[in-house]
Amino acid sequence: MSAEFYKSLVFRKILLICCGTGLLFVLSILDIANGPANYGFFEILQSFFSRSADKNLSVIVFNMRLPAAIAAVLAGASLGLSGAVMQTLLANPLASPYTLGVGSAAGFGAAVGIVFFAGNFLSIGFFAFFFAILSIVFIYRLSNRINLGSSGIILIGIILVFIYQSLQAFVIYVADEAEVSSIVFWTFGSLSKANYASLSIMLAVFAAAFFISLYNAWSFNAVLLGDEIAQSMGVCVHSFKIKMLILASVLTATCVCFVGTIGFVGLLGAHISRILIGAEQRFFLPFSALIGTLLLSFSSILSKNLISGVIFPIGIITSFIGALFFLAIVLNKGRG
Repeated sequence: MSAEFYKSLVFRKILLICCGTGLLFVLSILDIANGPANYGFFEILQSFFSRSADKNLSVIVFNMRLPAAIAAVLAGASLGLSGAVMQTLLANPLASPYTLGVGSAAGFGAAVGIVFFAGNFLSIGFFAFFFAILSIVFIYRLSNRINLGSSGIILIGIILVFIYQSLQAFVIYVADEAEVSSIVFWTFGSLSKANYASLSIMLAVFAAAFFISLYNAWSFNAVLLGDEIAQSMGVCVHSFKIKMLILASVLTATCVCFVGTIGFVGLLGAHISRILIGAEQRFFLPFSALIGTLLLSFSSILSKNLISGVIFPIGIITSFIGALFFLAIVLNKGRG
């Protein structure tokens, strides 16, 4: 590969990231501008730059729409990055927090925290993190012990999804009406309860995970070549995979704590990123996060415009889109 060709390849990837960032800015503005309250686009802009703007509009924009739009960006980036990490480490394009049961595990943990432990943030967060990490460590250790293939790992993940959904149904059965409504919020996924305190936590977790992932981009590239080759290149494969899978699970659990279970964003983000920008991890990881933000921001806009005056839970939108895409991947894989 000549130096000129390599430079042009890198330039193309950087250009894609820049274009995606510009598109994200446009989608975020449209996300803030859309909502049940009937305000024009220029009225929304005026609330940002003018002190004389309508006070009711300012409350709607800064207390409701802006936090929800930022939550879409942070949750999408977190899920996209976690999907990319899981697909790279498990060498499976169908791996994601949703298909491996991590999202369902965190959702079940949140339900346990709501019903049996007062439903405060600490209990919800602790059990969401605990079951998410437990789920991914169980899958990884089981796959090593009985030498599961790529398809076997996904099958175990799907089995865990059904197990956690059954356990969550039992928790809902013994819950009272207020607890059931809170669990339903986590089950469907929603950006409507986002606030600046939760956003600061999501930002801190994502920023830490993002820089840790990029710092280990060389190790991710080595793992792509196979465990034996990565080991010969100085990567402690077993401990590296465990640490990075836990990191991806923490990202997923953080999202579940604040916006509920949002399916398929990790799967779609990583898969689309691999098609557009390739598997070189210095670009693949950040671009997967960017695609995740675009998907969730677009879904947020769509959720506000399906029926006038109604905001659909965003998890319903992403699950419908993701299920169709997941089916397309499986059918294409079968033809191959």
